[in-house]
Formats: sequence, C-alpha cells, structure tokens
Amino acid sequence: MSRYLESKKKYGIRRVINKFLHVIAKSSLLSGYMRSRIQKLRGVNFDDVNTVFFGEDIIIDGISPQNITIKNGCQIGAGTKIVTHYYDNKELSSSKDYHFRFYEGKVVIEEDVFIGFNCVIAKPVTIGRGSVLGANTVITKDVPPGSIIVLPDSINIKKH
Repeated sequence: MSRYLESKKKYGIRRVINKFLHVIAKSSLLSGYMRSRIQKLRGVNFDDVNTVFFGEDIIIDGISPQNITIKNGCQIGAGTKIVTHYYDNKELSSSKDYHFRFYEGKVVIEEDVFIGFNCVIAKPVTIGRGSVLGANTVITKDVPPGSIIVLPDSINIKKH
C-alpha cells in the first residue's frame, strides 16, 4: 500500500472532524472553559478539564493532540501554539518520499502553570508545576517546577 493511501486511511474522517473542532475551539465567541472542553473532544488529555482555561486563538497540534496532557489549574494565554511533532533536518531520511525525519513526542503541562500570550511550545517537553511562561516565549526544553521563563532567549529568571 502506498504511503499516500496509508496516510489517507489513518487520518481520513477523524482528521476532518479534528480540524472542524479546532476551528471552533479557536473562536472568541466561546468561553475559555468551553474552548478547553472542545480540545478534550479533539483528544487532548486533561486531569480535570473544568480547572483549565484557554484563551482565544490557541493552536493545538493537529496531527497528534492525544500526545498533549494538561493538568489541573492551568491557564493558557491567547495565541499560544502547542506542537508535539517536529522535523529533524540534520539527519536526513533514507526514504525517497521524505527528505526529513519526522518525530512525535509528548507535551506535559503540569499543575498550576500559567502560559502567557503567543507562547510556542515545541518538541517533547514537560513544563513543571507552578511555572510561569512570559509572553512570546519559545519552549523547546523541559521547564523545571516553579520556574519563570521570559524573553529574551527564553531565560529562566527564577529557579527553586
């Protein structure tokens, strides 16, 4: 079976539904609590979805939303992007169809984390309990519990 048919079979109708739910979840017409419930329908894992707040226009991974876990008491600011997959352009694939290697991982956001506006969370990472991510930060490495991460260069200004 060709890679195209495998992809179509794997992502067919579920992917269409997922995209539709994603568009609804980004809406400013819904409350933050409703947005998190829609993300749960997409496959995002929550300890208790009633304790999580989502701002407007949040983009959650469209390929593997089930690889994201958000624990209790989290607040996620508008414009944040959470991605669980990435490409490695340093080590090329041996396949003729793909030049780059594609990886998936898990993103875990632990309890009581605050994520500011327009943050990007990429690659498999864990954001520790009680951490604060300032606006526009880019997270590509694990964040220890109780950290405060701000620009420039997403530095940790508080360590426990």
